[in-house]
Amino acid sequence: MTVHAYENGYRTLGRQTLLLPIEWTPDGWFRVPPSTRTAAPLPMPVPNAHQQPALDPSDSFKSPDLGLQWAFWHEFDPARITTGKGAPTLLAKGDSLANTAALTTPVGGHAYTIEVDVEVTPGCASGLLLFYSPEHATGILLDDEGIGVRLANGYVPSRKNKGATRATLRVVNDRQENDFYYRLPGQQWQKAEESSEIAGMNHNVLGGFLDDRPAVIATGHGQATFRSFRYWPEVKAPS
Repeated sequence: MTVHAYENGYRTLGRQTLLLPIEWTPDGWFRVPPSTRTAAPLPMPVPNAHQQPALDPSDSFKSPDLGLQWAFWHEFDPARITTGKGAPTLLAKGDSLANTAALTTPVGGHAYTIEVDVEVTPGCASGLLLFYSPEHATGILLDDEGIGVRLANGYVPSRKNKGATRATLRVVNDRQENDFYYRLPGQQWQKAEESSEIAGMNHNVLGGFLDDRPAVIATGHGQATFRSFRYWPEVKAPS
């Protein structure tokens, strides 16, 4: 029997489809066996079967086509992106998250780390986000004003490295508490002053039946180039 449910304490992962065993009663109806306890792991329905690992969304961007792990938010606009050769470019659109389409990929971990190398042309704003909706996303940005952290309500408290056009950006999501790091070419990793907490970025608070997804963006003018999107299913602060 299929049911929809949210994981207790991790509604940010979105509504999930679950399977429950059933048995047939003598009068021809079905029921969940009374011995089933949904708070505990259930045995695999097929003997000796194993659960498949979650998809690794890491991408070297060498394929001539956009990987199946990626999807534009609420639109499909392939004319905006040029793929292949390890450095796809995303044409800027709109002037904020409200009128652009983020490029997102779903993940299902409680704690994970994402990273991407971003390069922007003048007038383009880009970044690496945890995206729930155009109104609610948090992450680390790179634009003409430099590098800064976007909190979930859209506020960017501070900026550094004005004039930088390329940086490696990293988001470390430790059970819904996030730290942000960046590295300019040829330099050491730096930790942003700001952190964010995303437990409230879920359907019960915001509506929409959505989940929090890693995403890259390009707004304003010009374009953003991305290299080597990496995902680790663990907390991985730069050493």
